[in-house]
Amino acid sequence: MFTIIKACRWLYKTLNSDTRPWQMALAVLLGALAGLLPLGLGTVCVFMVILLINVHFGTATFVFALFQLASLPLQLPLIRPLGRFALERTPQDPIINAAQAPVVSLVRLDYYDVAGAVTLWLMLAIPLFLLTYVVWSKYQEKLQGKIGESKLFKWISKFWVFRTLKYIFAG
Repeated sequence: MFTIIKACRWLYKTLNSDTRPWQMALAVLLGALAGLLPLGLGTVCVFMVILLINVHFGTATFVFALFQLASLPLQLPLIRPLGRFALERTPQDPIINAAQAPVVSLVRLDYYDVAGAVTLWLMLAIPLFLLTYVVWSKYQEKLQGKIGESKLFKWISKFWVFRTLKYIFAG
């Protein structure tokens, strides 16, 4: 019960935040990368980037959870063969040199799972960023203005039941 209330609070606060569309799109993009990667130092590095740049952290963690759940059944049939293809079929010198660099080698880019996750993320990056950017900017333009100026919303907000429910779900 409390998890549903927390999720409703997070969604309400996220939808009514003053986050710019590029921040939400970048949060979705980085959360997707962290979710596709196997749990390890690579995931920690992505979350460090999320913390260092100004993106919506709640959205990034939500998308991380969604992509982590989606990547589990896709690991053997899609991600690992894609990583094998990326590491064996592409020119070896730049990839191997990058994977064996002193700091980058800690992330273990030579594994098929990590290489496949990064390759899949690179294929999804531009469409995912553009889709999130367009949806978020359209939401902020249209729906937020309509709800705030709605006579029905102003009338309902005067009742104690609505104020109580708003306090419970939105804080």
